This record gives sequence, C-alpha cells and structure tokens, in this order.
Amino acid sequence: MIGRVRALLLFTTLGLLAGCDSQAPLPPLKVAVGDPFPVLSVTTLNGETASTEEFKGRALVLNVWATWCAPCRKELPSLQRLGALFDQRQLVVVGMSIDSDDHLVREFLIDRKVVFQNFQDADQKAARDLLGVRAYPSTFLVSSDGVLRAVVEGAREWDDATSVQQVRGLLGLGSPKN
Repeated sequence: MIGRVRALLLFTTLGLLAGCDSQAPLPPLKVAVGDPFPVLSVTTLNGETASTEEFKGRALVLNVWATWCAPCRKELPSLQRLGALFDQRQLVVVGMSIDSDDHLVREFLIDRKVVFQNFQDADQKAARDLLGVRAYPSTFLVSSDGVLRAVVEGAREWDDATSVQQVRGLLGLGSPKN
C-alpha cells in the first residue's frame, strides 16, 4: 500500500512539474477597452467605504498593486511623478492595493513618499471579480467620459516622455503643467 501511495505521489509531482514549462493562456479581463469603466466600491486606508464615482469627469489612471510585488514597488514612484505633471482637475492617479494589512500599505506608501490617493481591495472584489486583473501591477486608463481607453499589465516608467505622450493621447488631455 505504501508503495502505491509513493508511486501516485511521484507521478502527480512529475505531472505538475511537467506543467510548469507550458504557458496556459491567461483568462480574459472582465473589462474591455472602449467600454464604460465600472464603478468600483473600495475601502480607504482609514477603513471607510469609497467609490471611483468621485473621479467622474476627470481622466483616471488606476493602478492595482501589492506591497509584495517587486515591479509594483518599482513603478509607484513614477506614477507619483506622472500625477504631479497634471492638474488634479484634469487627471487623477489612484492606487488600489490588494494587501490585507492597511498598516503595511500606509507604511509602504510613506516610505516611498507616494502621496496620491490609495484604496484597499483586500478581498479583491474589485480587482479580481469586477476587473479580472491577471497580473500585478495592472493599470487602467479611463478617459473623463468614463470609458476604458487602455490596460497596461506589468510595470512601466509612467513619467518618461513616451509614456506621458501616450497617456495624454489616450485620455485626450492637454499639456502637462509646466
């Protein structure tokens, strides 16, 4: 009997290891470019309920991230700098952490000097269930009319000249301030 259990475990392990080399296709996002962006109900880092509805009429760059995600940690300061380039009445940069520990998120943002508004989606009802986020970081570019214009999966330097031009073009924004 023990021999059969060991054999079964060996074959199961080998089967799982063989699957590591294959790249299964990612499931589709639950939002599509060109469609209205859903209103997300999220939690502030103070534990209050909030909604993306408060950004209505402004272009929105929504970054979904986590403290344990190395590319996210690298990317956040460039999002801070991107947001500083534009008038907040024109464009707002917002983060949404999927971490469960709000204290960790706050400390992380303070340490990185990231001051743009951040929310928490610990249960991932917004990130996973409404948006279908497949990779971290994921950034959603939403125009002022509430339409999703682009999704960027993976890190990017958001404040380099090329990225700023792409954001301006996709979201129909004027020139950055100064």
